[in-house]
Amino acid sequence: MRRRTGRGSRRGTAGTAAGLAGRGAEPQGGVFRAAFLRGFLVVCTAAGVLGPAVPAAGAQDHPGAEPYRRVCELCHGAGGRGDIAPGLVPLGFDAEYVLAVVREGYSQMPPISTRELTDDEVRQVVGYLEVLSSPSAETPAGATPDLPSAAAAPAGSAPSGAGGEQPPAAGASGYDGPRTPEGRPDLNGFWQVLNSAAWDIRPHNARDGVPAGLGVVEGGGIPYQPWAAEQQQENQANRLTADPVRQCYLPGVPRITYMPFPFRILHTPDHVVITYEFAHAVRIIYTDGSPHPLPNDFWMGDSRGHWEGDTLVVDTTHFNGRTWLDAAGNFHSDALHVVERYTPTTPYHIDYEVTIEDPNVFTRPWTMRMPLYRRVEERLQILDYDCVDHLLQAAVEGRQEEEGDR
Repeated sequence: MRRRTGRGSRRGTAGTAAGLAGRGAEPQGGVFRAAFLRGFLVVCTAAGVLGPAVPAAGAQDHPGAEPYRRVCELCHGAGGRGDIAPGLVPLGFDAEYVLAVVREGYSQMPPISTRELTDDEVRQVVGYLEVLSSPSAETPAGATPDLPSAAAAPAGSAPSGAGGEQPPAAGASGYDGPRTPEGRPDLNGFWQVLNSAAWDIRPHNARDGVPAGLGVVEGGGIPYQPWAAEQQQENQANRLTADPVRQCYLPGVPRITYMPFPFRILHTPDHVVITYEFAHAVRIIYTDGSPHPLPNDFWMGDSRGHWEGDTLVVDTTHFNGRTWLDAAGNFHSDALHVVERYTPTTPYHIDYEVTIEDPNVFTRPWTMRMPLYRRVEERLQILDYDCVDHLLQAAVEGRQEEEGDR
């Protein structure tokens, strides 16, 4: 439940699958979108810096406390005080308005199904938040705060099940780590790739501004069709101006994963949400069994996920064909089909495998593989890399230099 900053509209915009995918996947779309997302990050950051107040013991007995912790706390923080999403306390909306936003979704928040929260549970959560909004609801000085839920535990904390209830048996990887209440591997946390795939996914030597790399493509080579191999060479020759990322467009999937920036994974029973540092990109992966929407095209594609044992499998289609796979000009068409597999192997590693299929560009499907590393620094958060601001600043400085030369 994302709190709105005003009461001008009493109903959220309908959260259709295609609409949400579009809002989470479009390019910078001008300064307006960048400013909106930048404001969203500022609100979240402020909430995290101020620190969540811990609910008093009486509030914890409220019937809405359990559904709030189960579904809402991961994003909105303990006691509704904010975390990755803005705080909900003090609450300024009635139950029916909140119910409409929950069902329809709003901005970067996906819609929440009745399988996750029933209508009655939503109303109970509203009642719980109203109790927390009372001045007497915060923990008195010196009281012992409740520990956050396992899903909201900070990166690097002890795995759930350590010293307590044992999670289900380990999956095919042999790793038996923390689990969500639904029994799925808990992937929540901050992650980052540590290789040079963002510069070139193939083996390559170092050059000015580019670190050397062993490559992440299985077999080393990419099976381009003859015309596409020539196009890739042309792209590489013009990479400093032709790369879509240099023009401040979103990197697409899978390139966004191995950009040299951290990203955060959060998941509920029906969704996996990944927030990226580059350009405030937000990706919503639906795991509720819903199909891809009617044909459309997005910079980040449309993602649908499911679990195969302990592996999260993400199927992404509906690309616009305008992104590259790296900064070396490796590319695809709008027929791109990406299948990602996220398999936790230790508390600090996820095996990331991605299969690329595009019959318009490649002669066969091919695969990349690399580990994702958990970031464990204290107070870690997704910071700000806003390429739109950088371009605007460069334009302003260039104009000032021109005026100074006159």
